[in-house]
Amino acid sequence: MVAMQRLGSLLGVLLITACADHGVHSTPERVVQKVFDVATSKNYEELRGLCAPEADQGIQKICDLADAEKEAQERFSADISKGSLAQSQINGDKATVSLNNEDGKEDGKVFLVRKEGRWYLVSGE
Repeated sequence: MVAMQRLGSLLGVLLITACADHGVHSTPERVVQKVFDVATSKNYEELRGLCAPEADQGIQKICDLADAEKEAQERFSADISKGSLAQSQINGDKATVSLNNEDGKEDGKVFLVRKEGRWYLVSGE
């Protein structure tokens, strides 16, 4: 009986831990890093679900890249795979992630929003 109670407690802790970890959506940095990773791996399907429903058209094109023409996919990979994360700033349920170009200089920002504990892309500049 005690062993079953311990097992039940352990399963409860594991379930809570699993629910708290939203994988790629757990931090703004992980969401943006996923975009860079996909630019290298070219597994564009992995971009689906990274955008918030209210994402602007430019960011939504990134999330829909699996449906884009091969030329657009190749252009995305060539441009984005050279960049990297610079820094991030979280303010409540909004975040800004600054990006570096291939020379290590700041070159744009991505804005994210948190919904139900998960981070999503909204817009960029």
